[in-house]
Amino acid sequence: MMTTLKRLLFGAVRVWLGWQWLEAGLHKVGAAAWTGENAGAAVAGFARGAIAKSVGESPVVQGWYANFLEGFVLPNSTLFGYLVAYGEVLVGIGLILGAFTGFAALAGALMNLNFMLAGTLSSNPILYTAAFIVIAGVNYAEYYGLDTYLRPRVEHAASAGVKKLKMRFAKESA
Repeated sequence: MMTTLKRLLFGAVRVWLGWQWLEAGLHKVGAAAWTGENAGAAVAGFARGAIAKSVGESPVVQGWYANFLEGFVLPNSTLFGYLVAYGEVLVGIGLILGAFTGFAALAGALMNLNFMLAGTLSSNPILYTAAFIVIAGVNYAEYYGLDTYLRPRVEHAASAGVKKLKMRFAKESA
């Protein structure tokens, strides 16, 4: 009975978190400033705003992160526009369906962490915490999802692949 309750509770957090990500991503996919004719403009604006928060008497954004935004994100803002928009959609779908749950929750947490490092709180601390709740209870969270069927197959395929590699390396070193 307690196991069933844990599966339901962690599963509910997983689906709720997935819905948050899916909804956020769907607003971005196809939007002009994210993936449309001005792709990357939203990311560039966000990065410039974060960089501006890295100076002054009480900077909100750490200097090293501002340097990362300025040197890597801004020059590649179009790419990051697509990565954020479609990444949010994929994290949402993965969590809602319970497919690759741990990976999806971790990817979402890393996006939240980057948004927070850029000085944006909003709902990010809540989503970040929910992602780690899902990760901590991943065996319960994934039970009522596709991972129940995917995990054994992926683990079997990975195990078979490792065996083949070991045999190949053994033959080559002999």
